[in-house]
Amino acid sequence: MKAMKRRSEILKLIDQHGKITVENLIQRYDLSEETLRRDLRILDESGYVKRVYGGAVKLEKTTRYLPYEDRLSIQYKEKESIAKESVKLLEDGDSVFIDGRTTCLVFANHIPAHLNLTIVTNSIFVAQNLVAKNGNLKIHLVGGALNKDGLLTGLKLIQDLQGYRFDKAFFSCIGVDSKVTYFGKIDAQQTAMTLSEISSALFLLADSSKIDRSAFLSGLKIEDLDTIITDEHAPLHFINQIRRTPCKIIQANTDSNDTTENVIVLNRHE
Repeated sequence: MKAMKRRSEILKLIDQHGKITVENLIQRYDLSEETLRRDLRILDESGYVKRVYGGAVKLEKTTRYLPYEDRLSIQYKEKESIAKESVKLLEDGDSVFIDGRTTCLVFANHIPAHLNLTIVTNSIFVAQNLVAKNGNLKIHLVGGALNKDGLLTGLKLIQDLQGYRFDKAFFSCIGVDSKVTYFGKIDAQQTAMTLSEISSALFLLADSSKIDRSAFLSGLKIEDLDTIITDEHAPLHFINQIRRTPCKIIQANTDSNDTTENVIVLNRHE
């Protein structure tokens, strides 16, 4: 098993159980204590867990960013299920914005090539994967400063976006509760705020691991959203709270028997 996939599994175990011990990990993976302690150290340094004596515990209050490739593999089945439900919301003729967070990249990869859509994105990875479909999709890439996640950000992005009007905008965040969305970086927060001003409908794609998590920056309120698409593991209390707001909520079923694999291109030129 590759280290990236193993760390993603370890993160899911800690998220489910609240903690993990090195001894548990040795029994599970049959690897050296040194290797598994290194895994926990990397997750700790990325801000997703806190190392304690003999293992690691879940961080409840805030989240920070793992490397993009690592985030893409975390909760991947849930992201796939969310993507498949989100595609059902698209209609021929739509003008659509798709952000470059990992859940939205998986969503973009599921968009059928035959649809007549005008798609705008600030992600070179989303654009790459959509152009590769060679279908009816018309793809536009908005400008800005390029970061290590393949995202175009900053004032230039906001200025470019203000020249558009979208039927539908799809975005993600790093945390959401029954009142508000949360972001770890001001660029992501400002992009979401701008989308609320220029889009007829806002769709938040958020897997269950993001629910009831906060971060440094609060963003759009739940009543600003048209629909939240999450997975079947979303907490019942969250589902019920959202249903008492004007925002719709869709729970996608994760098909554990679905073995199909969609190739996602992360073509970095170094």
